[in-house]
Amino acid sequence: MSRWDIILFAIASYFAIMGLVRLMQARRNRLVRQFREEFRKQRELVLKQQAEEERRASEQAQQKQFEEFIKQKQKEVA
Repeated sequence: MSRWDIILFAIASYFAIMGLVRLMQARRNRLVRQFREEFRKQRELVLKQQAEEERRASEQAQQKQFEEFIKQKQKEVA
């Protein structure tokens, strides 16, 4: 191999490696975006479920207080 062959091979190798690095970075960035979006959706779902559970617990507590109030009033009337 002549000196020019080695130089051309080195330049071609550099461009090939840089192209591969850019492709890998683009793929990584795409995967990070997808992961963050999925994480955000899951977090929203969990927060909605927690809010719904808290709302149900609050409704049940209010219902129980109402039922106790009614029982107490029934005892007072009787």
